[in-house]
Parts: sequence; C-alpha cells; structure tokens
Amino acid sequence: MITIRPYHKKDFRYVQDICMATSWLANDDNAINRSMLCAMYCDYYLDNQSEHCFVAVDETDTPIGYVLCAVDVDDYEEKMSQNYLQLVRKLSSKQYFEHNASQKIARRYVNAGYTAHLHIDILPDYHRQGIGTQLVQTLENHLKEMFVEGLHIVCSAKNQQARAFYEKMGFEDIDYIVGAVVYGKKFFTED
Repeated sequence: MITIRPYHKKDFRYVQDICMATSWLANDDNAINRSMLCAMYCDYYLDNQSEHCFVAVDETDTPIGYVLCAVDVDDYEEKMSQNYLQLVRKLSSKQYFEHNASQKIARRYVNAGYTAHLHIDILPDYHRQGIGTQLVQTLENHLKEMFVEGLHIVCSAKNQQARAFYEKMGFEDIDYIVGAVVYGKKFFTED
C-alpha cells in the first residue's frame, strides 16, 4: 500500500534516484549527469525548503515518488543562482543557460499570483495508480494552510499524459514557452 508523508532527510538519496530514473538522462546515469540533474531539479528543495516536500512510500517506507515545492521564490532564485546553478554551469553550459533563462521567465508567473512552483516524479511502475493525485492534493492542502496564493509548473508540450494530469487536477494553461506549457492554479484570489 502506498502512503504519502512529509519528506525526511533519510529520503534524500531515494529522491535523487527517482529524479534520475524519471529523467531524459535515465539511460545515461553517471556522476556528471546525476549531479547536474539533481542540482537543477531536487537538491535545492531538499536542502532549503524540505518542509514543503512530500514523498509517496511503499509498505517498507521506501520512496517511490515525490512532490517538491519552493514557496519562498526569493530564496529559491538567490540560492539556485549562487550555489546549484554554478555546479550545473561547470557540467553543462547548455543546461545552465536553459535553466537560468527559465528561472527568469518564471518570475512573471510569481508576479501574477502563482507564487509557488512544484516538481513531481513517480517511478514508472507506480504510474496510473492515483499516486500523483495524492501527492498534489497533499501539497495543495499544505499550501492552502500557509495561505499561499497559487502554484505553477512548467510541463513539456509533448508530454500529453502529464498535461492531461494537470488539467484533471484543475490547473489551467497560463502560458506557452518554447516547447513547454505553463500550468497554474490559484488557491486564493482577490475579490
């Protein structure tokens, strides 16, 4: 049975493994690719905003999926630029410039009230079991308790399965950028 619980430090390597296993680099798992990918998509969240991260675990309490969230965007931008993206720059200038550019674009969604952003990944053997829904609902409830205004995520335009998932979860497409759709969901709006 799969359960959702808050992230704990003991989950760190499992989250990195899931991040790698579900990425475009899954078939090329080496130290450089792993370091670069984890620096871009999971390490910041686990190191700095872990209270907004949740894992889906199996009956042995082993993570099989996660949802990571940054609520403090100023902290995210500052620490990503100073720490994590510097490693990415050393490993892959292409990935560095693409990720850096997407961070700058994301500021417009924050300014529009989609103040938090998320990353979610689930091991392929556990897809289509409602785990993604449980993870996102857990995160949304957490964010609502904190009075976070809204949430956004950038999704590949080609990933029809993920796009259908976000739309089913009540996210709206709020922008289109090269090769991607940006989905957003507001929790609180001004009347």
